[in-house]
Amino acid sequence: MSGNHHKVTLTKENASVPQDHLFAKLPLAGTAIGLISLLVACMLGKSNSEYFFFSFHVWWLFFLSIAIGAVFFVLIQFATKAGWSVVVRRLAENIAMTMPLFFALLIVMAFGTSTLYHHWLSPEAMVDKVIQSKQWYLNVPFFYIRAVFYLAIFTWAAMFFAKHSAKQDETGNHAITYKLQNASYPFLIILGFCVTFAAFDWIMSLEPHWYSTIFGLYFFASCYMVFFAVLTIATRLLQNVKSLSEVVTVEHYHDLGKLVFGHTCFWAYAAFVQYLLIWYGNIPEETVWYEVRGHHGWFYVLMILCIGHFFVPFFFLMARKAKRSRAMLVVLSVWMLIMHFLDLYWLVIPSRYHEGPQFGLI
Repeated sequence: MSGNHHKVTLTKENASVPQDHLFAKLPLAGTAIGLISLLVACMLGKSNSEYFFFSFHVWWLFFLSIAIGAVFFVLIQFATKAGWSVVVRRLAENIAMTMPLFFALLIVMAFGTSTLYHHWLSPEAMVDKVIQSKQWYLNVPFFYIRAVFYLAIFTWAAMFFAKHSAKQDETGNHAITYKLQNASYPFLIILGFCVTFAAFDWIMSLEPHWYSTIFGLYFFASCYMVFFAVLTIATRLLQNVKSLSEVVTVEHYHDLGKLVFGHTCFWAYAAFVQYLLIWYGNIPEETVWYEVRGHHGWFYVLMILCIGHFFVPFFFLMARKAKRSRAMLVVLSVWMLIMHFLDLYWLVIPSRYHEGPQFGLI
């Protein structure tokens, strides 16, 4: 990372949003907009509950993936003893603190369990030998025990690090930093397993005949990539606050640009390796997943992902000038948010709608 950051003495005043600023009201406004949106979506989904739950699942995964990426970012910064990220790390800690919200939203998903996971809950599944062999793992009680466990661990990590990081700012006690650095190592191992099995449970089990041992890595790459896009946008928005204008410099944007660039390549690597292994093995249980997503309207979505999720950001961010331009980085980050949504849509929706994309107001 860049080592010539302009040094600014951080205080609570120049690293906080003033209480009278519009941004200070965003949590309340976001809560209101979220509740109203969910209510409207539920009303629209009365006539087509199946479409509602699949749409909800895509968006639940979308926002959850951002929070997961934020938790990993915070832990990795402590594990690597990174110094460049101290300013933006607090933004990541705040993003990670949205984790408890997903416990509440998990209740909505629970109402749609029989719809989302009908492939292993329907009466026909009971006579399917492949699904029968997975019943010890794919059953509703154990499924939600695991879901609560994953979210609890991520929430614990987010709250633990945010709380102690704020305490270190107040006291200046270096022992707290060392404590967080030591705690980051076991947390990273545990959360690595959690995000892997969460990807298996929440996405891969939508089609229980299909399996990919690299799918957890694919989902993690998506989470980490989209988080950097959100962090870049949040950093730029907060620079509109006068007190934060000198805290984040062009060097920070250069670093964020390199991270978006690098993890776009990481996502492409995971996606290609998964496809290559399945193509090379040519096993029906594995290839059927790509068979559905490579035909009808889904083929065009796949092509958009190949070009928009990799080639566009790859060539766009290859230039040093692009990574140091705040405007260009924000535009690219918004683009990556759209591509990430499309990626999740491509992963989830074809498990039910084989004939092609089903976009609608919900």
